[in-house]
Amino acid sequence: MATKSKKSALDVLTPLLDDPDVIEIMIDGPEHVTIQKFGSQVEDTNIRFKSNDELLDVIKAALKGAGVELEENKAIYDVRLNDNSRMLAVLSPAAINGHSVVFRKFMIKQVSWEKLFEYNSVTIELRDMIQRALHAHVNILIAGGTASGKTTFANRVVELIPPEERVVAVEQTHEFQFDHPRSVFLEAGESAGVTFGELLTAGSKMRPDWLVIGELYGVETMRAMQILGNGHSAITTIHADNTENALARIEMMCLMSNLGLGLDDIRQMIVSALRLILYQECLVPNGKRRVTQVTEIQGLENGRYILQPLMRYNHETERLESTGAKPGWEK
Repeated sequence: MATKSKKSALDVLTPLLDDPDVIEIMIDGPEHVTIQKFGSQVEDTNIRFKSNDELLDVIKAALKGAGVELEENKAIYDVRLNDNSRMLAVLSPAAINGHSVVFRKFMIKQVSWEKLFEYNSVTIELRDMIQRALHAHVNILIAGGTASGKTTFANRVVELIPPEERVVAVEQTHEFQFDHPRSVFLEAGESAGVTFGELLTAGSKMRPDWLVIGELYGVETMRAMQILGNGHSAITTIHADNTENALARIEMMCLMSNLGLGLDDIRQMIVSALRLILYQECLVPNGKRRVTQVTEIQGLENGRYILQPLMRYNHETERLESTGAKPGWEK
C-alpha cells in the first residue's frame, strides 16, 4: 500500500493557490483572508486559522518550499516560491493584527489582448498606437496604482515588439511574464550579489534592441534615465496616481541619488528618456482595470513638461477615447 504523503500546513490555501482566476491572496491575521481576481474587487473568503501559531506554520511551510529558514529576529520575508509566485510575510509583533502575508501568484493563464479588449481594459485603437510606437522605438512608461494591472499590461506591450528584436528584461524582483522569442531575464538582489543599478548597466551592454525595466522605486531610477537618455529603447513601470504624479515621482527618485543635478537638469534628462506614458488604474468601486490616460511628452517649455493628451477615458461611455491629437512620432 502506498505511503500517504504528509499533509503540509500550506494545504489549507490549496483551493486558492490552484484557482487560475485568483491573482493575489492576502492574509491579515488568523481570521481575515481575502483574495483578488483579475478585473474584480477584493473578496472575503471563509478560510480561517485557529491561531497566529497556525498561520505561522503556513508561513514556515512556504519558506521551506523556497529553501528559506525562519530566523529568530527577522520579521520580514520576501521570497520567490517554487512556481515563481511571490510571498511577502510580515510577522508579529511588527504586524499588529497577527502575521500578515501576501501571495502574488505567477499567472500561468495569462490575460491576452483579446481578454483585455473583452474586459474593456484597452481598445484596439490603443493597441495599434502602441504597436506603431514600438516600431518607431518610442520609450514607454506604464504607470498605475496598487493592483492596477500595470505589470500584466506591460507583459502584453512587450509581446508586440517585433520578434526579430532582442529584449533584455532587468528587474529587482522577477515578475514579468511575457512571451518573446528573443528575451533574456535578469534579476538583481542579495542572492545574486548585484544591485539593480549595476544590473541595468550590464543589461544595457548586452546588445538589447529593447530594455524592459522592472518597477522604478529607488535611486536606480537615475541610472535608468541616464541609460534611456543615451539612446536605448525601453519599456518600464512606476507606481503613481496619475501621469503628472509619475513624472514627479521620477524626479524625486532621481534627486535621491544625490548626484548634484538640479531639477531643470533632471527634467531635461527625463524628456530625453521617455516619450509615451500609459496610465492604468483600478476603478472604484467595481475594481475594473482600465487604461485611462495616454500622454505624449513633447519636451520642456520654461522648465515645465509639455504634455499632449492622446487618449482619455470617458467615464460616461466607459471607453478610452482619442483626443484627436496625432503622436509626434507619426507626423
